[in-house]
Amino acid sequence: MAAPSHRLSATLLLGATLLAAAPAHASLERARAAQARGELRTAQIELRNAVRAEPNSATLRAALAQASLDVGEPDAAEREIRAAMEAGYDRAEGTALLLRTYVARNRFRELLNDFPAPGEDVPAALAGRIMAARAMAQISLNQRDDARRSAAEAVRRAPDLVDARLAASVIELAEGDKAGAEAEVDRALAIDPGAAEALLRKAALQFGRGDARGAAETAGRLVTASPGHLTARLQRAEALMALGEDAAARADVEAALRTSPGSPGAIYMRALLSARAENWRGADEDLQRLGGALTNIPGALLVQARVKRAMGQTVQAEDAARRHVARYPEDVNGGLLLAVMEMEGGRPDAAAGTLTRLTSRGVASAPAFDLLGRAHTAMGRGREAVQAFTRASELAPEDSGILSRLAAARLRVGDTAGMTQAAQEASRIAPDAPGARQLLALSALGHGDLRAAEEELSKLTPESREGEPARVLQGMVYALRLDAPRARAAFEGALAVNPDSVAARLGLARLSAAAGDSQAAERLWGEVLARAPDNSEALTRLSALGARRVPEAASARAVLTAAQAAHPAEQSIALALASSLIRSGDPAAAAAVLESAPLRSARRGPGVPMLLAEARAAAGQWAEAETASRAALAEDPTSSQARQRLAAVLAERGDMRGAEALLEEGLRSRPADPVLLGAMVSLASRRDGVPAALSMADRLADRPGTRPASSFLKGDVLLGAGRSEEAARAYAAAYAREPSLALALRQSQAWRAANRLDQATAALTAWLEREPASPPALTALAQLDLAAGRTAEAERRLTLALEGAPGNVVALNNLAWLKQGRGDKDSLARATDLAELAYYMAPTAEIADTLGWIRVRTGRAAEAVPLLRQAVSASAARGAPDPSMSYRLAVALRETGAREEALRVLQPAISGNSAFSERAEAERLAQSLRAGG
Repeated sequence: MAAPSHRLSATLLLGATLLAAAPAHASLERARAAQARGELRTAQIELRNAVRAEPNSATLRAALAQASLDVGEPDAAEREIRAAMEAGYDRAEGTALLLRTYVARNRFRELLNDFPAPGEDVPAALAGRIMAARAMAQISLNQRDDARRSAAEAVRRAPDLVDARLAASVIELAEGDKAGAEAEVDRALAIDPGAAEALLRKAALQFGRGDARGAAETAGRLVTASPGHLTARLQRAEALMALGEDAAARADVEAALRTSPGSPGAIYMRALLSARAENWRGADEDLQRLGGALTNIPGALLVQARVKRAMGQTVQAEDAARRHVARYPEDVNGGLLLAVMEMEGGRPDAAAGTLTRLTSRGVASAPAFDLLGRAHTAMGRGREAVQAFTRASELAPEDSGILSRLAAARLRVGDTAGMTQAAQEASRIAPDAPGARQLLALSALGHGDLRAAEEELSKLTPESREGEPARVLQGMVYALRLDAPRARAAFEGALAVNPDSVAARLGLARLSAAAGDSQAAERLWGEVLARAPDNSEALTRLSALGARRVPEAASARAVLTAAQAAHPAEQSIALALASSLIRSGDPAAAAAVLESAPLRSARRGPGVPMLLAEARAAAGQWAEAETASRAALAEDPTSSQARQRLAAVLAERGDMRGAEALLEEGLRSRPADPVLLGAMVSLASRRDGVPAALSMADRLADRPGTRPASSFLKGDVLLGAGRSEEAARAYAAAYAREPSLALALRQSQAWRAANRLDQATAALTAWLEREPASPPALTALAQLDLAAGRTAEAERRLTLALEGAPGNVVALNNLAWLKQGRGDKDSLARATDLAELAYYMAPTAEIADTLGWIRVRTGRAAEAVPLLRQAVSASAARGAPDPSMSYRLAVALRETGAREEALRVLQPAISGNSAFSERAEAERLAQSLRAGG
């Protein structure tokens, strides 16, 4: 009975062994199948089952360790490989896996401590793996010299070891030798063409040198061998995206997510793909899934910013962009995106700050400098805009758009020569681009060269000539020729192309104003403000018209009132309206405008409270004026004007000591501030008269750091007191100490007031010896030449002045007057161009008189009459009509047959004893008119 029992026990034991081995074998087969399908998580589970069935199997433990590494669980991998090595697993292979777990967890210092450099008795393969891992740890800890030695030792000990060659590759890459790094990777692949890490490194190097196709193919070799390899999938997906093959890239990313659903890299790449497809919602959802991991992925915040911006979530978008810029301050794309959003938010100052910080780090980016130029332009910083656009054009010399913007910026600062150069270069690069040609036309207009302007416009393509800018420019040409019907048609054509055109409305408003149709002009300026509430031309013209104390001024104020109601928080409109109300005698209404709730809540800067202080002072409300002045200074403690205003109010209230202390406080930080220095002298004069003002001027001039502003003080006091010759000598003494154009001009003005024309001329001549092409000095000297009858010299100086400052309307007007005096056809034609340009730029009484008289001399008396009426009316508003202007109007009226009106206009000019150069001609004309001639 015993024997059968023994045989049964043996059978049962064999069966139990087979039953135990079967699950392990089955699980191993299923794991291999899952790995072949790329289902790494499934493979890991099956291997765990196999290990449970056969816990002492070193091979199964090692396979589980590898699978755990593949799914990103280095802790579990370490446990399994240590167990495998205890069970007898190959020491070299096991150590290699163990070292990988250290690297995966960034345990570089522990790796160096736990795996010291092996002695010569250690087998070559094991020694090579340890030294290769040490090299990787050392390079990660920035121990470059040690890393280089370790990598060299790895290669020496095991030259045919993949790990050794990869370590050498990392060292070459760290030292900037990309070609050397790739050569080492190629050696590794020659040893083992299927080495996963070598294939990944090869693909990364190919991608880095722009070979996206090669990178995709190399990573694809690893994907084929191991479909579930997460890094290989993502690496190939990145390469495919660079090739524009987004559908294939998405297939790799989705496969990676099936292997590792929580992989931050895979989730991020899916977000990228969704963003590229403008699936903003999907991209946003994936970015949110990343949670805190998002900030650890380079560039992820920038992608989030773009996605949020596309979704209209501007606050979140700007926050993400700002955080990206804080982390990567030298990243051009991040800085540009943040600056663009700041510009879109109406904050060009913030955009300029962002871009300035970016470019100050040595980042040479044409788009960054280009956008910086636009930001400066939006803030009215002309010279800074020129500098930024110049730098952008240096970095992108063939970009016609940047050159066109540079040309426009140079034009705004008066650099017409530079503008022409940039515009011509832009036209060379892009002959059909309209922007540069239009700028050249505008430049020609600025020089009064209407023919050149028309020539540039004629070079535009037919499509461009039909556009708004070209139509406006053509309208300007017609307007300068005083061809009102064609100018009006051109401006109206521009409005038909762009119903919101501000430039066309301004052109029509100028035409209406020149024709005396103030109602139409005011309506058009109101329409301008509806579209551009801060338009300076419309605000200035309406405010000036509304400031008059005549019934007609009410309509201009009504337009400003309507604009202010439509834009209650717009400071520029409120300031223009309040200013006109104060000057028209209604300070209470001005104060009501300035104290409105929307304006208070939106207020920035001292402008509003300063004007409120003026309104209160005009109403005699000095306590309220002081409160408003203090509010202005609190808005901007550095504002000299606000400090001056408060000091004036304190002085009016009898607090001279407080006013002086306030000004002294400002001078401590800005000792050369001309506003504060002038206010100190005025305060002394108010308190104790001219002697005290002169004494104060001397004391301030002796203070260190107050020049050059303090150099004018004594002369200004004397000139204001009517002591012209003493003022001239004071200016001359200051000029001798510190020569300047301003002192030369002031000195000449004082000598002229003292009727010492030779000294006035000498003062300006001395400055021209220093700066021969100074437009202000040349213009002032030309006026002295005119007074002395030196017409040829005056004409030469004015021509030279206009070369440097083509927009100088005084020079334009005076040169036009001289040219018409010659009387020949060519001179009259040039005089017409100059006077038309001057009148279009500044339709003053003097310029209207010049242009009107030229019209008379060229046989166009009917066109001259409205101009000459304007001149006489404007001079009458300043006091008595100018007799010379009245004479010229009378001549025009006689030419048009209005003899009775001509005599009425002329009679007041000759009835008194006033002396004027045309008196004899005026008396003969009056005699002829009385006789019916």
